[in-house]
Amino acid sequence: MIKLLLKATDSINKIGKLQDSITIGLLGGFIGAVTTDISNAMLYKTKKTEATFGQIAASFFKTPTTNSKQKPAIYLGELLHLSVGTVLGIPLFYILKRTGKDHHLAKGLVSSLLTWIILYTGGQKIGLFKKPSKIKTHYASVWNHILYGLASVKAMVWLADPEIFSSHPFQNDQKTLQRDNLLTWSQSNQDSVSSEDLNPSY
Repeated sequence: MIKLLLKATDSINKIGKLQDSITIGLLGGFIGAVTTDISNAMLYKTKKTEATFGQIAASFFKTPTTNSKQKPAIYLGELLHLSVGTVLGIPLFYILKRTGKDHHLAKGLVSSLLTWIILYTGGQKIGLFKKPSKIKTHYASVWNHILYGLASVKAMVWLADPEIFSSHPFQNDQKTLQRDNLLTWSQSNQDSVSSEDLNPSY
């Protein structure tokens, strides 16, 4: 997986920065999802959490003859987790595109916490998956979601052509306002000069 990401990185560097919003969002979301997978696997190995994301998502694919701990279900759960993380990168990138890349890490942090509230805590409330029995699993989940948001936005800013952010609407509105103010000031000065020419004082 890491080798694949390195090859993709080299290809992007050779081709240049990306300009397609959907592609940037998907790639950024995928990188964020893979980053959280690595973190979650390390936490699971050191017994800091009860389950991996693949095991949690595998609960959607349980059948009367299988359970979420069997490998076929875990593979499907991992695929579901990566798919959700990848697709969530699209709205996250449009937030960056709309508001600009300044303070992008803070925006990624807030977005990741909202995702944690909606998907993780909300999913437990409506019974989409089993509620963990240990508090450390909740802390691990918060950390992994924060890591997803930070890694995703960092990847998006790195992947995207800078012109995408330099021309976002808020900056355009500010530039338009500055231009209008300058034109108003210039017109006011011209009117003042014209008035003095018509009414010279001796």
